[in-house]
Amino acid sequence: MEPLDSSKYNPNDLITIQQRKRIKLKITNIECLISTDASASNLVYVKTKTDAGIYGVGEVYHVGPDAASPIWVEYFAEQLVGQDPTEIERNWALCYQGARFPIGSTGLAALSAIDQSLWDITGKALDKPVYELMGGRVRDKIRAYWDIHGTTAAELAEDARREVDKGFTALKTNPLAPNWREMRWNDAVADSVARFKAIRKAVGDDIDVGFDAHAAIFEPIRVLELTDALMEFNPWFMEEPIRMENRHEMGQLRNKMPCAVATGECLYTKFEMWELIRENGVDILQPEVCIVGGLTEMRKIAFIAQAHDLVVDALSALKNLAISVEKARVQALLSGEVDNNDCYLEVHAGAGGTEAQDWAQMLRRMYSKWIEKKKCKFEIISEHRGDEAGIKSSTIKIQGEYIFGLIWELYDDRRLKRTKIHK
Repeated sequence: MEPLDSSKYNPNDLITIQQRKRIKLKITNIECLISTDASASNLVYVKTKTDAGIYGVGEVYHVGPDAASPIWVEYFAEQLVGQDPTEIERNWALCYQGARFPIGSTGLAALSAIDQSLWDITGKALDKPVYELMGGRVRDKIRAYWDIHGTTAAELAEDARREVDKGFTALKTNPLAPNWREMRWNDAVADSVARFKAIRKAVGDDIDVGFDAHAAIFEPIRVLELTDALMEFNPWFMEEPIRMENRHEMGQLRNKMPCAVATGECLYTKFEMWELIRENGVDILQPEVCIVGGLTEMRKIAFIAQAHDLVVDALSALKNLAISVEKARVQALLSGEVDNNDCYLEVHAGAGGTEAQDWAQMLRRMYSKWIEKKKCKFEIISEHRGDEAGIKSSTIKIQGEYIFGLIWELYDDRRLKRTKIHK
């Protein structure tokens, strides 16, 4: 869309001229695509189509049951088909405020995906990346941390050293061993101290290490006992120390915590986030873009957090093969650069035993002609073996300016759609 030169026109005519230049679109269809991966986990997407042939995609969070997602998408589609997809705020209000009762988790997950797809359409229609529509790039790069794992302290330390050697300056892990529920609580705490000590011995004191309790510790006093025991090794933060149903108790806990509290990924909309902030229950706010209400609501939550001097760590549910490619899109949107940048995508094998190498090779075979035509480099640069003989993950490197095209080709590939839905 060409910019207007106000010197050439009568001011009274500018609105009319602007309206003529504005791209008019109508939503023609919204569909929900569900597939399953090798670990029997559902991959749930939304695809919104327009009369101009432009379409957008979004992802639905797995709050369960995933079989409800198509029903919600169909429900929202009744209100949105025929609307202008670029009127994102209006469309969001039609869906959310049009509901007689507050929308729950499954509805907001579907609405979040639709909202993402509308931003996608708008960016394509205006030939602009989404971050430019939101005010432009703020940072040239974003620091990333890596999740480390290990059954024993030695395995955890080895994984930490491996990722630091790749260049990561921050790590995250569960503060408790995988079998901590089988231990006496005091033994579980002592084991956690041994695990953190091993990490520090392996990577030193200059690497930040955060902990994610996954809301698995129900008693606040146990969280305090565990955190106090780990303070010797300077934890970066404690994520989801308790469940989020009781925001008041989270506030009480945070006031006693000796390190930062990170939480919010299980909350929906700005209203629940505001309850958490009002109770002083968080230092690092973690809205989940695929459930909080999409990018539209995520922005508002970020503004509220900014007004309260809080750090925002926007989360995403992305994890599998096609979604790993989405990580490259998110990385590109956040950094503002795609051309000549390297994107490293981790492809995880499922518990069913399918080797990640097979997934990576399949991806390359499916799009070999397209990759060659677009001169997009594609290589498998490393393999990581798990406890069993099979390869558990592969790292793929994609380089070039056509990463976006590969992403949309993947999402548009109906071979991802399968009939089986795991409820």
